[in-house]
Amino acid sequence: GGALGIGALLLGLLAKAKGLLVLVKALPFAKVLLTGGTMALSVALYAWQAGFAFALGLVLMIFVHEMGHGVAMKRAGVEAGWPVFIPFFGAMIAMKGRPTHPRIEADIAYGGPLAGTGAALVAAALGLWLHSQFFLMLAYTGFFLNLFNLTPLGFLDGGRIARVLSKKASIIGAIIMGGMCLMSGSPSLVLITIMAATQAFRRDNSDLELVTAEDRKTWAVRYFGLCAFLGLAMYLTTLLTHARHF
Repeated sequence: GGALGIGALLLGLLAKAKGLLVLVKALPFAKVLLTGGTMALSVALYAWQAGFAFALGLVLMIFVHEMGHGVAMKRAGVEAGWPVFIPFFGAMIAMKGRPTHPRIEADIAYGGPLAGTGAALVAAALGLWLHSQFFLMLAYTGFFLNLFNLTPLGFLDGGRIARVLSKKASIIGAIIMGGMCLMSGSPSLVLITIMAATQAFRRDNSDLELVTAEDRKTWAVRYFGLCAFLGLAMYLTTLLTHARHF
């Protein structure tokens, strides 16, 4: 509870204290300090619950996820900020500019889970090579977090991708997130759900007129394909983790 309270406080400060962030960014090496400092804070708080090694691995996988967004932004010609970590809520990377097409926004959103899946696969490969339950658990967490991020709601990566498929995707996402909130009872998850739903149902979807039938087919394959892969990876990782002779 106390740790989640700290995370919620940091999230609120990040959302409200724009003037403070501008001031911090004006300092020498501010971007490196902001990313490095929030990474270190996340590692420290995660280590409080899961141990230092697991916390470090988790934060590194989240960093890879965010850099996937950054690379996709660069390819799309959209300026990217530096990742900022928010303990118990993940991380974010600022997009300085607005994509000119929903397809481009979807591509930027897709870059994060794709890179994050790659990082989780590296952890799984280490687990298999070293016969390590630790790395398999880390891989499972990575697969889960990236699949969670693909929930089609609001500012989550899945929300930005699935809107290309249907304007009603956010309704499905809200139902999924609502069910997860009821099952887990996590305060952070409830807060994420409220914020994501608010953003989703207030968003102007007039730009979806630019989306073609071919775009929808392409993104259906990419989106559901990655979701299915992550689900299968979670299942197989669970089997390996509980195997008696692993």
